[in-house]
Amino acid sequence: MGREANPTVWVLTDDRPGNNSQSIGLAEALGWPYEKKPLQFYRFARFLARLPNGLLGISPVGIRAGRHSPLLPPWPDLVIATGRRLAPIARWIRRQSRGCSCIVHLGRRGAYNPEHFDLVVSCAHFALMPHVRRMEVVAPVNPIGPSRLAQAATRWPNLFGHAPRPHIVLLVGGTSSFCSFDEEAARRLGREVRAFAASAGGTVHAVTSRRTGERQASALEEELGKSHSVRRWQPTGNENPYLGYLATADVLVVTGDSESMLAEAVASGKPVYIYPLPECFPGTLGKVREQFREWVVAHATAGQSDYDASGSGRQGWQRRWCTFLLSRSLVLPPRNIKRLHQGLYRLEVARPFGTELVMRPCPALYEAERVARQVRAILRIQEENPVEAETKEVESVLTKV
Repeated sequence: MGREANPTVWVLTDDRPGNNSQSIGLAEALGWPYEKKPLQFYRFARFLARLPNGLLGISPVGIRAGRHSPLLPPWPDLVIATGRRLAPIARWIRRQSRGCSCIVHLGRRGAYNPEHFDLVVSCAHFALMPHVRRMEVVAPVNPIGPSRLAQAATRWPNLFGHAPRPHIVLLVGGTSSFCSFDEEAARRLGREVRAFAASAGGTVHAVTSRRTGERQASALEEELGKSHSVRRWQPTGNENPYLGYLATADVLVVTGDSESMLAEAVASGKPVYIYPLPECFPGTLGKVREQFREWVVAHATAGQSDYDASGSGRQGWQRRWCTFLLSRSLVLPPRNIKRLHQGLYRLEVARPFGTELVMRPCPALYEAERVARQVRAILRIQEENPVEAETKEVESVLTKV
């Protein structure tokens, strides 16, 4: 499988829009032609997706036969995938190619062992174990860039009509595993963002998402009032002008629960303000799980001075065991969305909501371009060292998980 001017690229996709956006964003940043491979899964695959990928190994198990783009030769030079479900399939493709296909995997849960991939891309706020094949980004990779925004601005030039400027676009997420967004929170959001806009004489244009909820959207719309607008998320229908809102807004306010919306907002170069949603506190089982994760992280990352010099004894055993659990992603550090917010503030690509409205644009954050440069370098190295590429999958199969 020789690599000519442009490598052949497959992008594995499923029913997770956020995951697909990351994979497509990287593929577009590379600038090479690529082929989407949309995969559909049997219902039992939802159960399999809860298992550690170390148990699934290298397998296309769970795919609905005949209802996806065929995974048949000729095999690609590069496979891009995001999420836990697609990781075993990406590895299966490389096995079929006899180790010639390069795998780039994005996300938090899929690449349980970076040794099995050529590059693993993870957000810094995931706090995963460092590895020579792991690349950290501040925000998730996405396809938003200058050319897309320019096209969207041309496609939707009149989203706001004659409403007073500045046009403040409010991107609304919803309840998640770590944030709560009920009707009262929606009203508070509407009230505070309306006051934020009034301080500058502008108008609010809210855009909801599939996690927002109908009652929350109604409460938000009621609180904003008739002089402002709410565009509700629809599962089907006309073309979604979401990109048009990003491209033509004067200011963006984003609820802090959505990593993907935050990443897309800070790629726009507009002034971005992060509105944190109320924290969602876990139940009894959730608390036990979070405490166990914190215990594992604390023991794995504690200084060597806390243990015997030889690493022996109970404390040394605990540290080695906890390090193994984290390095294989059998246990993941607690998710900390606040760490993402702080990272964006440090880069000055976003500001906390509640601070003074500043119309000065923020620098645009294009994580996809940075990852694309690393992928190109990896492919060049493999082209120059074909023997290493041929033996890579054999080593992966022999490695005990």
